[in-house]
Amino acid sequence: MDNIKYYDENYDKYIRGSIKADMSLLYFEFEDYLKENATILDLGCGSGRDSIYFNNKGYMVTSLDGSIKMIEYLKNTLKNEIVFSTFEEYRTDKKFDAIWACASLLHVKKEKIRNIILKYIDLLSIDGIFFMSFKLRDKDFEKNGRVFTCFTEESFKILLNDFINIEIIKFIITNDVRQNRENEKWISVIIKKIK
Repeated sequence: MDNIKYYDENYDKYIRGSIKADMSLLYFEFEDYLKENATILDLGCGSGRDSIYFNNKGYMVTSLDGSIKMIEYLKNTLKNEIVFSTFEEYRTDKKFDAIWACASLLHVKKEKIRNIILKYIDLLSIDGIFFMSFKLRDKDFEKNGRVFTCFTEESFKILLNDFINIEIIKFIITNDVRQNRENEKWISVIIKKIK
């Protein structure tokens, strides 16, 4: 089973488990760097929880997901642009003010993560902001057929320091906000495209 197949088969359970998660701390951190009416790509939007929040704040959102079941659900939930695509296949001429990749890029295998991040940095406007989060662990793992790429702050810095057109704004360490997941830690980073 691959990542997308898992979400196609378990979309209802995933939506129920994530839709009400309180992401306010990370929203606050992200929005601190956004201009009014910013264009945001919600990369791997899943249940649409974050797209709904950003829409309600007046941002211009594009919601992307590779699960057809998620997309079918989102068409009845979201009023913004919805795109059915994998991270690898997505193509657009747009430049975004910000990209929000909350717990989504962690499903990209480690050997592909650098090129995927570079691809999406390219879709940012100059001074654009990129938020991404991963499980805070020393080692990658698989569960229920899904790949989980993990980072520590040190390993994340090693990856990002390889990019010449970004500035690391900050790292954020948080506990999982979902019920019965409080012991799981996440590492998020906010970077800015500088050239």
